[in-house]
Amino acid sequence: MAAYSVEKSKQLFNRACDLIAGGVSSKSRSTFEGYQPFPLFIERAEGSRLYDVDGNEYIDYLVALGATILGNANPEILDSVNEEMQKGSFYALPFELQLQVAEKLIKHVPCFDRVSFVNSGTEANQMNIRLARGFTGKNLLLKFEGCYHGWLDNTCFSLSGVTAQRLGPPEKPNKIPATGGMAAHAGDDLLTIPWNDVEILEQTIKQYKDDIAAVITEPYMCNSGCIPPKEGYLKTLRELTRKNNIVLIFDEVITGFRAGLNCAQGLFGVTPDLTTVGKAVGGGFPIAVYGGRKEIMDLIAEDKVLRAGTLNANRVVIAAANATLSILERDNGKVYDHLYRLGGKLMKGIRDIIERLDVEAIVQGLGPMFQIYFTKLKKVENSRDSAQSRFQVHHDFIWKLVAKGIFPRPSQMGEFYVTAAHTDEDVAVTLGVIEEVLKEMKEENTLGG
Repeated sequence: MAAYSVEKSKQLFNRACDLIAGGVSSKSRSTFEGYQPFPLFIERAEGSRLYDVDGNEYIDYLVALGATILGNANPEILDSVNEEMQKGSFYALPFELQLQVAEKLIKHVPCFDRVSFVNSGTEANQMNIRLARGFTGKNLLLKFEGCYHGWLDNTCFSLSGVTAQRLGPPEKPNKIPATGGMAAHAGDDLLTIPWNDVEILEQTIKQYKDDIAAVITEPYMCNSGCIPPKEGYLKTLRELTRKNNIVLIFDEVITGFRAGLNCAQGLFGVTPDLTTVGKAVGGGFPIAVYGGRKEIMDLIAEDKVLRAGTLNANRVVIAAANATLSILERDNGKVYDHLYRLGGKLMKGIRDIIERLDVEAIVQGLGPMFQIYFTKLKKVENSRDSAQSRFQVHHDFIWKLVAKGIFPRPSQMGEFYVTAAHTDEDVAVTLGVIEEVLKEMKEENTLGG
């Protein structure tokens, strides 16, 4: 068998660095996010597979950061997009297919009375925050450490990977800017506290209730790996926000239509006031949706809150969303049985390997998405716990997998994703490679602990 080589990717990245800042167009695919010494350049993708420019084939668990839930180059989605594009890709005017997609969204997402379309989760979250302020007349936003709600200044604080030492005591609101270049007063209207801590949540809302317009959270934290809410946490959050005239926003950019047909809010039985969905809803095309209670969304209809965006709801992405939702809802969401069964099988298999080889690691997740943490902890409950994991071990583990044809996201803030295109054979191959890699690392004494 020929030796694994990525020489063409290396050459293309060197060329890219002379043309594109950092060689890529998002930090999520950069060397700073684990793609070291360089990201791989992909030639094509199909089903559960990625193929790079060097001819290497991979079982894809990156899944476009969770977006291609039905598999790469799904023919039904592509056929729908191709058919609709023949009618013109964009008019800056409405068309009927938008209504069909809106009807599907309102049918399945518990909090949606009205919706609107944009092109990214960042934009959608910003609109929900603006709506919350317009509706309540209040100004402060409360978010949680480790949650990511987009790259704009007003939410870009205390993201995954910030150590507890830098954050300081958890009982005090902590705000660590994620980047240079942010406005000097960007965080003035923001409170940031640890996730999954009811006591700190209650204290913070009690202190700032007259000023907090909205609480925004991932209902299942997926930007510090995969961290479930503690029993009753989301219900307590819902009760506190409702009682204190605070808008509750669920950022379901990742969990929306991945956790289930009714999203994470349906899975946990907690309905927020506003929701953002993205990634999976477009099946691999750039679309995001925000929406919620009619009386809040009416602020847009009455022109009391500004909404704009030239490329919003273009025919290409609406066609992709329509096809994706049509497949996901088919046979009462039967595809989710497949996602949970395969994901559960993969998680159980990895746990068995970890136990059998006596590796200090845990696996957490829902099934359609999960994460491996190399940690002494028995469970990870917030981003501070996540930051205790052995990041270098995780990085080495992932790239050994990649070299053997398994492609997860290298950053520990991300996760493994399963799609409708993955098979039992994919799972069997993946488990075999994971066991092989962990044995190698154990022999090399590079697992830490």
